[in-house]
Amino acid sequence: MKANSRAPAKAKATEEYLLTTKLFCGNCGRLLVGESGKGHMGTIYRYYKCGGAKRKKGCTLKAVKKEWIEYTVVQLTVSMVLQDTVIDRIADAIFRLQDEEDTMTPVIKQQLNNCETEIQNVMTAIRKGIITETTKTALDELETQREHLRTSLAQIQLERHKFTKEEIVAWISQFKNGDINDVSFQKEIIDVFVNSVYVYDDKLLLTFNYKDGTRTITLEEINTILSSDTSNCIQPEKRTLRFAKSFFQQDKSLGDL
Repeated sequence: MKANSRAPAKAKATEEYLLTTKLFCGNCGRLLVGESGKGHMGTIYRYYKCGGAKRKKGCTLKAVKKEWIEYTVVQLTVSMVLQDTVIDRIADAIFRLQDEEDTMTPVIKQQLNNCETEIQNVMTAIRKGIITETTKTALDELETQREHLRTSLAQIQLERHKFTKEEIVAWISQFKNGDINDVSFQKEIIDVFVNSVYVYDDKLLLTFNYKDGTRTITLEEINTILSSDTSNCIQPEKRTLRFAKSFFQQDKSLGDL
C-alpha cells in the first residue's frame, strides 16, 4: 500500500490504472507509468508508458493502451491460473502455509511446557518435605502463569480459523464465475494473482503469486487467445465470458507459494 501511494501513475491519473507498480518495461526494467491525453477530436486516450522512454533514457518501448493491457493480463491470468490442477497446487500450499504463519502458538506451547516442568519440580520438592513460604509462593505464581498461558492459547485457537483444503479450493474457484469485463473483477484478479508483468515488443512475461508461476507468451499467442489486433494495441472486443467475483478482497497477494 505504501508503494502504491507513491507510484507515479497514482499521482497523475484520475482513473485508476490497475497495473500500477506491477507493469515493467522488458527492455530497461523501469516501471510503466499511467498516462492520458486527448486526440485532435477530443477523444481521451489512456495508456502505460515506460519511464525510460518518456524521459528519453534510450528506451524505445512503445506506449501500451491501458484497456488492452489490463484486459489481456486478466484474461491470461484467468486462463492460466484458474485451472483445476493449478488451483489444487495453490490450495495445498496455502493449507501448509497456515501452520507456517502461526508463530505465536508454538511459542506459547513452549512456554506452557516450561511452566508445567517448573510446577512438577516444585511439587517434587514439596513431596520431599521442602515446604516453605518460597515454595508456596513459587507454586502459586507458576499456577497463575499456567492459567494465563492456557487462556492465551485458547484465545488464539478460537480467533484463528484453519481452512480445510476443500474450503480453499472452493474459495479460489469462485473467481471462475466473475465478469471479465467488470473493472472491479479485473482489479481483484490483478491484486490477488499477478505479481509482475514485463512488456516487450513481441511478448509479455507474467509472474503470478505462486511458486514457478512465470509464463512467457508471445503477441501471436495473445492474438489467438483474445481474437484482437494486438500488434496495434486495439482494445479487445467485449466478451460474454463470465468468471466469479470472490471474497479474496485483500491488498496483498498469496505470497510466494
